[in-house]
Amino acid sequence: MMKPSLLMAVVSAAAICTAPGQLMAMDHGEMSDHNAMGSGAMAQTETSGATQGKGVINTVDAAGRSVNITHEPIPALSWPAMTMDLPVTEQVDLSGLSPGEEVDFKIVLGSDNVYRITEMGAAD
Repeated sequence: MMKPSLLMAVVSAAAICTAPGQLMAMDHGEMSDHNAMGSGAMAQTETSGATQGKGVINTVDAAGRSVNITHEPIPALSWPAMTMDLPVTEQVDLSGLSPGEEVDFKIVLGSDNVYRITEMGAAD
């Protein structure tokens, strides 16, 4: 039988070896699940206003009311630069958007805890 101190050393070593894989931080280089970024340090909600963003359109899904966008960091949401799918509200006109286009957009966190683009247009 192992002594308690040796047993603790073995258990601790096992925890150290397995924890990094289990606790690995999310790689934000590619992001396709907009819900995964559902909260930020200073997340904006529908009632408190929108947060500004800037990015490049990769794809437009007019039927699904979403865009895939590679955006710059958004400090107000504690988001690094990343590529992600984001839904858009009905007031966003997707007909004039095309892949490769640089855009400015406004994003809000809905009451359902999903971020949505509420305004989008050609970058300044």
